[in-house]
Amino acid sequence: MQTIPILRQLIHTIQLHPPVASSMPWDDIRSCIVAEYECCASIYPASQLGSIQQDLDGILADARQSYAKADATKTIGFLEKIIFALKLLPEAGHIDALLNQANFDHACLNHYKNNTIIVLGDSHVNFFSGNENLSFLPIGHDINTCPLHTAYHFTPLHIGPCLAYNCNRANTTFQFQEKAAYLCQNFIRPNARIICCLGEIDLRVHVFKQARLQNKNYTQIVDDILSEYIQFLITLKKKGYQVYCWGPIASQTQNCPLDPMFPRNGLETERNAATAYFNRQLSSLCRRHNIIFLSIFDKMITDSYHTLEQYLSADRCHLSQRALPLAEEEFKKLFT
Repeated sequence: MQTIPILRQLIHTIQLHPPVASSMPWDDIRSCIVAEYECCASIYPASQLGSIQQDLDGILADARQSYAKADATKTIGFLEKIIFALKLLPEAGHIDALLNQANFDHACLNHYKNNTIIVLGDSHVNFFSGNENLSFLPIGHDINTCPLHTAYHFTPLHIGPCLAYNCNRANTTFQFQEKAAYLCQNFIRPNARIICCLGEIDLRVHVFKQARLQNKNYTQIVDDILSEYIQFLITLKKKGYQVYCWGPIASQTQNCPLDPMFPRNGLETERNAATAYFNRQLSSLCRRHNIIFLSIFDKMITDSYHTLEQYLSADRCHLSQRALPLAEEEFKKLFT
């Protein structure tokens, strides 16, 4: 609570210089206190929060009367009363932890109760939630789920902007391996169905960059990525899960303005050619290890490897729900 130290400093100042009580910035104090309450608004029913704010306004109205009378003792008393009220509220960090736990409990209960299919991966898991735009709810450990608006029984779990290339490695920037292990131990039910959703970031950002840096053909870079990715899929399968793999989608169009949120290397047609190769090879690897491969990539491009942009969302990187009719045929593989 940042307001409490400020109020204590005001009390100290009044104790040293009582005339200061006649110049208390009550409107500014009220703004600080309201900001503190707003941080807690999400855990209070609207009626309860309204009652708290009403009590606060009453304290401030009485305080203003003391200010008018330049009564230092009463002014200090009101400031202490406000401090006491604020101390009854949990810290914002504690509130975040409570909300994260509530989101975790709700998503986990839904997963167990309805035997939902886990979708594990980068931000492209959002498509399986039924939301048009990215809509993440934190569940702790820098992991998110999504509010669900779909008739299909999915539980998307967003690990972060992770790469297929290092998903099977420890101590990476976004710690995909560690987070996946945590979820397997604490969230995902035994023998659950898990769809892994990685690779789009590798293809958009890293494949052609690394091909230049290493003086290799893009197919060699893709093969290096897949050798890591398939090992992670095999590890999940060995844990007893029913493992599926969602192939990366078509890449950003060339006319899409550059956005630091979604960097890219290589031309649109080059990235889509690399994605086609990635998906062919990944499909073959999955078949070899009895992992079902799902993909709508071929339906999202033209014969000349240009992206059909109508299937992308407003950010021009993720799938729009307009692509759902393309995916429904693939989804049948999950329920047979």
